[in-house]
Amino acid sequence: MLPESFEPPPPAVTSIPAADVHAPTGNGEETVQQSFPVRKPEADRNEFLIQVRASTLLRCRRRLQQLATNSFPWPEVALGISSLTLGAFLSAITSGVALDSKLGIAFYAVLPAIGVGAAVAFCFLRVRATVDTASVCSEVLSELPDPDQTR
Repeated sequence: MLPESFEPPPPAVTSIPAADVHAPTGNGEETVQQSFPVRKPEADRNEFLIQVRASTLLRCRRRLQQLATNSFPWPEVALGISSLTLGAFLSAITSGVALDSKLGIAFYAVLPAIGVGAAVAFCFLRVRATVDTASVCSEVLSELPDPDQTR
């Protein structure tokens, strides 16, 4: 038993134009054609083609491949050694290791020198990696055409 003021809920979908289906009959061979309206996304409506030489793309891909296949991360190793040795130096200070012992010489003379050297090495290695990446990116950008400039 439904109440007299029952209304069905609104549909959850919107209508989409149906395909135009043509099924002509004749000669015993029947073919069916369907056509649908094509809707392009907003980003594709303003799309246009730019010609780029294959040699330019190959050079750009090689340079980018060099960035993608980096070797062992030496800057991170230097940072790890630096933080480990400087942390050992600071913990020796807080734990009261005597300076006149062999352990004291290692913690107060050798480890700080290694830590500072590794920190300097980290800085130089990181700067070199950043400069290499920036130079490759600027070279690739200078070779590829700019879509905003070609319109």
